[in-house]
Amino acid sequence: MMLTLSAATVIAQIRPDIQNLPDGDYRYRDSFALDRPFREIQFRKRDKYITGSDSDKRTGNSYCFRGIPQHNSITNITAAIDISPKTAQKTEWKLAPGNPINFDRLYPLQTGPGLELYKCLTAFLPKLK
Repeated sequence: MMLTLSAATVIAQIRPDIQNLPDGDYRYRDSFALDRPFREIQFRKRDKYITGSDSDKRTGNSYCFRGIPQHNSITNITAAIDISPKTAQKTEWKLAPGNPINFDRLYPLQTGPGLELYKCLTAFLPKLK
């Protein structure tokens, strides 16, 4: 039993907190099983901000977010929800305060093709006049 606890402790220490990740693109899921619905978070970390998407394949809900990494969570979240009609050529966003996202039960995956961050990154661009 002590060996099991020790192994879990080692794994927890190897996995870096979100706050300590270098700038880059990342993907996390709540499950490794691809044959069932899952929650996936994709994000880009730049400087002190994280911008990304949170998609739950069980409920079909998804939204974009921007926040600040703090330990193994993202806090001070602003959520962006696409409110554009399906026929619109330009995306309209509704911004609102969001809930913190905790990564303690999420698993990192390799990034690569399939990251869909562009739309969420544009949600937080400054408005041009």
